[in-house]
Amino acid sequence: MEASKRTLQTMILEKKEGLATITLNNPERLNAMSPQQILDLVEVFTEVGEDEEIRAVVITGTGRAFLAGGDVESDIKPLSSMTPSEFNAYMKRADFFYRALADMEKPVIAAINGFAVGAGLDLAMSCDIRIASEEAKLGQFFVKMGLLPEAGAYMMTRLIGLGRAKLLSFTGDLIDGKEAERIGLVEKAVPADQLMPTALEMAEKFAKGPKCIGIMKRQLNEAMGMTFETALDYAIRLQYQCVHTEDHKEAVNAFLEKRNPVFKGK
Repeated sequence: MEASKRTLQTMILEKKEGLATITLNNPERLNAMSPQQILDLVEVFTEVGEDEEIRAVVITGTGRAFLAGGDVESDIKPLSSMTPSEFNAYMKRADFFYRALADMEKPVIAAINGFAVGAGLDLAMSCDIRIASEEAKLGQFFVKMGLLPEAGAYMMTRLIGLGRAKLLSFTGDLIDGKEAERIGLVEKAVPADQLMPTALEMAEKFAKGPKCIGIMKRQLNEAMGMTFETALDYAIRLQYQCVHTEDHKEAVNAFLEKRNPVFKGK
């Protein structure tokens, strides 16, 4: 695919060789969530999700933060003055991008460069893989604003267990990247200068992988809410899809011909 770069008000979208990099870009506000950022996230996630040439995604931030929660002036303060219909409409826009991350059949990596708190941590937890700088600071800051976690209530309990999820949610305490890796909140913590090289290397590996990676993401997400028997039945249905992909045929032919497969994500 042809490389491209597009700058929105609160983020930058770059596409190159099957990989999309989304950089949250409002460092003066620590990339905090705002009404404009919500609109930009909805637009970018829709575009990336529908782009068949994109096969892996990396999300990161500029400056000292990945995403430092909701902007108090533009995002949090107005909530209490909204009517029920206005509140629901606003929150549904935010819910959309959490759902979009889960629904797009391509792996999404959060490269957590700095503060990831509140909605920022929820965004990171909605990604498939989390890689953090050892110096990053992660926390559930909703309690500090007298609010509840959103996507995090579902994601955090599954990542680190109910007890730890309650502890972090009730206190709003910050932990660094190393501690986040220890308890399973992130999959890997690396020195700050290795964050983007590590994330991009992993994403490029995914982008060169077979179509089944996207299908596998759907399988793993759905299986979390299934019984064992239902999960097996579901796996059989998805496996039928996999055996009819071009990449499966390429894998079989490459094995028989004693060469490395070249996958096209089809």
